[in-house]
Amino acid sequence: MCGPALLMFMATVAALVLLVLVIFSTPFIQQFYFLRSEAAGGIRFGVVGFCLELTGICTKQIGYNLDDILIKPLPMLLVLYPVAAGLTLLGAFTLLPIFFSHHRHPPRWPYILFALVSTLAFLAAAAALAVSVYLFTKVRDHFHAQHVEAAYGPSIWMAVAATAVLLVVALNAGCGTCLGGRFGRQARHHVYTY
Repeated sequence: MCGPALLMFMATVAALVLLVLVIFSTPFIQQFYFLRSEAAGGIRFGVVGFCLELTGICTKQIGYNLDDILIKPLPMLLVLYPVAAGLTLLGAFTLLPIFFSHHRHPPRWPYILFALVSTLAFLAAAAALAVSVYLFTKVRDHFHAQHVEAAYGPSIWMAVAATAVLLVVALNAGCGTCLGGRFGRQARHHVYTY
């Protein structure tokens, strides 16, 4: 029916789900966090804030107040995760006309638009991942210097997985695999006579 477009759509939706889970990590979904430390009775860091675990109950905090540890603009750059998720959603929507086309050959413009949007989504996710790895590594190292235990959480690995899936999708869309892999090859029905 839709061939490679269906696979690209499914991979894009999988990356979108991972990005949404990363965005709504701690303080909203306590099981998903970028970094957990034993400081102050336990603290977990997410994209939009952190969670203090002093009494065993998560005290949700939106935003960051760790001025002595963090470089000011870095937490604001975590907004790249919602940007990447929005671009990924837009990429999934650009493939929908292919599924509802009743022609034998669906239109080409969704493939071209998908290649552009999926590349932008990958770049946004890669930038967000780079910022978060740098940011939370810096915070982890600060905690280790204070002799406080700190470790990465599942959100960092979910962000790595989403970025890897978006890389595969962008490469496939950009290199023509999504278009059927026909770039640079002769049609099969051509017969050469010498």
